[in-house]
Formats: sequence, structure tokens, C-alpha cells
Amino acid sequence: MNQSMQHESAVHSTASELEKKGYSVIIEPDPSIIPFELNQYCPDILATRGNENLIIEIKTRGSYRSIERYKEIAEIVGNHENWRFMLSTIDESESIQVQADPKSLNRMLTKLDILLSGENYDLALPSLWSVYISAMRIVGERAGVPVDVTSDHSFLNYMYSLGEISSDEYELAQQFLKLRNKAAHSLEVNISRETMFEMYRHTKDMVLEWGLIIQ
Repeated sequence: MNQSMQHESAVHSTASELEKKGYSVIIEPDPSIIPFELNQYCPDILATRGNENLIIEIKTRGSYRSIERYKEIAEIVGNHENWRFMLSTIDESESIQVQADPKSLNRMLTKLDILLSGENYDLALPSLWSVYISAMRIVGERAGVPVDVTSDHSFLNYMYSLGEISSDEYELAQQFLKLRNKAAHSLEVNISRETMFEMYRHTKDMVLEWGLIIQ
């Protein structure tokens, strides 16, 4: 499937999912039906449900538009009540939609202590990754990253491109994600105690650094 066909398929798939959730959907809406200017930007989807209005961009592998352009559009849309911009990246097999807050992250870390004490590292790692990426998404949201639905890998790339995480943090996060994927999709994964606790300490340190205080 070429890039154009992949994008069209992703647009229609997303539109179908939105309709199942009760949205009225228009694919490639005419700019005249949007009550404000978008600086020549044409969204893939306009979805409405009650007073809620979503302007959605579908980004597939190989398509390119700078994250700064997305932030610009998100700011324009965000200035209007009941309107929101969403970027959906369809370039990996998995995506994540996480709603978390500092208290829930702290509770999740407390539960992880039990798994770690029992040396259940293959079970603990995916949960630890959820804490880590959820915390980073909170930071991304605060920084105005316009990514509501996207794969973890793409989200890391966006955070790095915006300078929200350092190159060292980015490299470690990529290694962490690879281990998480192995643990999630393989029956037997050898994760050493040293590696597991390194990731655990790093996650706690980053949550503290990001201001998501652990009591």
C-alpha cells in the first residue's frame, strides 16, 4: 500500500471509529464551515458531537509537517471555545491513549513495589513503562504538544524534537520501550534485576524531576 492509500485508509478508519462514538464526521471539510481561519491549513477530519468540535490531522509514516506547524494550529483552534485540535499518528502497530494524574502514578508505583519484591520483572516492566510514558504525556500536555492519540515511539520523537527531553533521556527511553515491547509480546523475557531496578529508579527520578511529586 503506497503512502497516499495508507493515509486515505487511516482517515476513513479514524472517521469510522469516531462515528461509533457518536460524532458527526466530515472528511476533508470545506474551510468555509469552520468559523475561523486556519492559515491555509486543511484538516483531514472535522468531528462534532454536541458542543464538542474536533479538528483532526492523520499523520502516516513518511508524511511530513513540522511539529511547530501543528502547535501553531493547536493554538489557533484552542483559542475558540469547544474546539480542539487532535493529531493522530498512524505509523506503528500500537497507539496509546492515557489519562493519568500524579496521584494515580504514585499509586501505580506503589503497586509495582509488590511485583518487584517478588521478582516478577516480566510483569512489572510493562506497568512501569505505563507510569513512565503517562508521566511524560502529562509533561507533554503542559508543554502544549498537540498529540492526543499517537504511538509511544512517535510521542518520544516529538518530545525530543521539541527539546522537552535530552538526547540521553531519549536514548534511554528508546531502550526502555524496546524492553517493554519484548515483555509485552513474548512469553519468556530475561530481564535482569539490575536492569529492572535501573529503569525503576530512573522512572521515579524523572517523575520527581517533572514535578509529579511522589509522597
